[in-house]
Amino acid sequence: MDAGIQQQINKTKKYSIFEAIFYNGFYVGMQGFVMLSLAIYFNFNPFFISIVSVLPTAGYFLQIFTKSVNRFLGNRKKTLMLSVTISRMVVCVLPFAILFDIRKPEIYFLIMFIYALFSPFVNNVWTATMVEIIEKKDRGKYFGLRNFFSSLSTVIYILLYGYLLSMNDKKVAMLLLTLCMSLSAIVSAIFMYLHYVPVLGKKIEKVSIKLALKNKNFVIYLKFASVWLFTWEFLKPLFEYYRIKILGVDIIFISQMGVLTAILSSGLYVLYGKLSDKYGNKTMLRMGIFFTTYFVLIYYSMTEDNKISMLFTAAIVDAVGFTAITLSLLNLLMEISEEPADAYVGAYAAVCGMTAITAGIFGGVLGTYINNGVIYIFGETFHTIRIAFVIGFLLRLYCLLQLTRVDSFEKTFVYKGGLPIKNILSKRLYSIGAAYINATKAKINGHHKEEIEQEKHENEETDIKTDSENSENITENNEKNNNNIGGNTAESNMEINNKKGENIKR
Repeated sequence: MDAGIQQQINKTKKYSIFEAIFYNGFYVGMQGFVMLSLAIYFNFNPFFISIVSVLPTAGYFLQIFTKSVNRFLGNRKKTLMLSVTISRMVVCVLPFAILFDIRKPEIYFLIMFIYALFSPFVNNVWTATMVEIIEKKDRGKYFGLRNFFSSLSTVIYILLYGYLLSMNDKKVAMLLLTLCMSLSAIVSAIFMYLHYVPVLGKKIEKVSIKLALKNKNFVIYLKFASVWLFTWEFLKPLFEYYRIKILGVDIIFISQMGVLTAILSSGLYVLYGKLSDKYGNKTMLRMGIFFTTYFVLIYYSMTEDNKISMLFTAAIVDAVGFTAITLSLLNLLMEISEEPADAYVGAYAAVCGMTAITAGIFGGVLGTYINNGVIYIFGETFHTIRIAFVIGFLLRLYCLLQLTRVDSFEKTFVYKGGLPIKNILSKRLYSIGAAYINATKAKINGHHKEEIEQEKHENEETDIKTDSENSENITENNEKNNNNIGGNTAESNMEINNKKGENIKR
């Protein structure tokens, strides 16, 4: 590869990370509790809230026309620049609408519609470019790093937007919110302009998505992806509606839980990026969907009494599950795709778009009838919106079954019967701990030796003193014995002499 092109590719990898950081400031405002707050501010009803929430995903099916746009404009770079300009600059209309008190639903719907109309071309060109310039063996690591910085930026945006939405003056709050979104959109567009986009040959540009549909494994993947996207898209606005409108959870607390999720996700993206390269994207995706199945059950079990603890649990499960899905879903698409990448991305986008439209309509109709209903079962309040959570739970179980049919690299986790302490702790921490333990042992052993030597020395002194005392005692005893012997001898001699004297007299 030419050195100049390789340098451009390396710069594009860096620009992509900065683009993700600033894009989040714009994107966070287009989803979740921020989107719901904006929709309510512009007087949306539950049906249109469901529709507008799926518009960004619904527009994905327009990616099938990307090649026609490329041929019309001349190349993919021009398609990227035009689509980025329109889709991200349109949000700059929101601050003016709020400033002049134009709170008509049509204004907000039109802005979201234009964004959904042009953003698919940005996604198509960008995804195809990343597939071409990043080697397959490095994708998990690179996207894990990119999503790590993206999650850290999400922490800041969620905290900021949560604080703004808690202000008493709603007009000022919405004005500041949309100004931040507009600024982020402008900066992210600048970084997108700096991307290097490889030029495609004429032969590749004319390839249709029909070629991708001939790949049976890819078709199976599309079936799996459509089931997953359907259950996610139709439940997404219902989650927000349930915790904000029905349970009345404070916006500040919701933003704090969003921060918790983002912080956990930032670390998990790096970890999952490495694990996906080792165990396979399919394995990580299966794990992620497994956790999100419990995520639905958490919302089903959530009530007025336990909403705080349940939302805290949901934030953790959200990070563990959705982080794996966000990273592995796109990577699995790249893994099973063949050349040309544009055809596979276009087919995937078309299915996503049609699925999102279907999910939005289904969720909107269902939400109209069950959003505010209440049933009393054995004296307990049962909100009918929880019926949707049961449907979502069953669909996610079915989604796991569909995933098993996809043929891709996977390696099963094997428990080796012990805790991988050396893998959990960093090598540095482990070495420091080992050095500390060894030093402590040496210190203890040193003190022990000193005590033994001191005790030995004291024993020797005691022995010497004892020997000296024993010698003195022996000497004294000997002297006494000698004195006793002398005395006894003198007495004996006197007795003998006396006896002799007596004998002579006789």
